[in-house]
Amino acid sequence: MPITVGSVSGRIWRVLETLPPNFKEMFERNLARHAFKPIDPERGQLQAVGWVNIRQLLDSRLTLDKVLFRNLIALGLRVDRLAINQRVFRATLAQAIGKKLHETERKELSREEKLVIEDKVRLDLIKHTQPNTAVYEMIWQLESGTVLFSSGSQKLGLIFSDLFSETFQVSVEPQLPFLRAQHWADRNRMGQELLELLPSPFSPEAPVDVVEEVGAGEEE
Repeated sequence: MPITVGSVSGRIWRVLETLPPNFKEMFERNLARHAFKPIDPERGQLQAVGWVNIRQLLDSRLTLDKVLFRNLIALGLRVDRLAINQRVFRATLAQAIGKKLHETERKELSREEKLVIEDKVRLDLIKHTQPNTAVYEMIWQLESGTVLFSSGSQKLGLIFSDLFSETFQVSVEPQLPFLRAQHWADRNRMGQELLELLPSPFSPEAPVDVVEEVGAGEEE
């Protein structure tokens, strides 16, 4: 994985609260609770999200010894998604409805019967479909509260922040440029100055003063 063997890109987050004294025991319990579990089609699941060993995406039997490296916590966030090929679904559904009509010697099925067949066809296809798997990496420096997550996606960021808060019982926020400036301004009591800042002259949105130059041969 990139974090363990090379470079990585993503987004920096910041933990907002102080860790409790017994955080290691709490982390141990919650890691097992929020570890990755495969999709269960019987329960209508099309997505599964959870933590895995950052060095082995198939290892979800997590302990603190596997994820804690001195003052760093390193984890993989595994996301599995199931998607049915809609052309195959429609063809299989039409075939199943045709078979039912032939067996019952009828020309039409009721709406309820069609829904039952549709659900059965969808479940059968899901059971025989391999999920798309993606693994994202997270490094948390405990002392500074800095968290690196290897994705800048807003949608995935919401999934990550929710799972992080549920697992570690602390909140995180993305370190967007303005938020970082706001924290700096708050520490230095310069909140009003930050609000009064104008765009840089290098920005296309900055106000530009147009100065007319006196042409050659014209009198001033």
